Amino acid sequence: MQMTSTGIGATLFAVGTARLPSSLSGDAATRQQVLDFLRDGLVRNVSGGRVKVSRAALAVPPNDARRVLAGESIEAVGVGSNGRAVRLAARLFIVDDRLFQVTALGAEGEITPDTLDTFFSSFQLI
Repeated sequence: MQMTSTGIGATLFAVGTARLPSSLSGDAATRQQVLDFLRDGLVRNVSGGRVKVSRAALAVPPNDARRVLAGESIEAVGVGSNGRAVRLAARLFIVDDRLFQVTALGAEGEITPDTLDTFFSSFQLI
């Protein structure tokens, strides 16, 4: 997976992408296993105790042949490496044979809902 990230203070914003083999992207059950694996890894990284998972949508530009095959929204509260409470918010998408991981991580209470909305809505297929 290739990752690009930036930080504001102690808050991290990252976008990762990976090409999936057709054997992973071609089957709905296997796609869900990929999302489960990534979600569980993200939550485990913050020793997440409270986890909320829901569907996530991603718009495809008009006249674009790509298909969003899966989308998941993840929110977790856990403990960072410094022992402080952290909040993880992520979106996972499978678009054709591409996986996208859009993640925000910061101290509990430091990432506002408006900041998350801005970050996640800024991620678009171009």
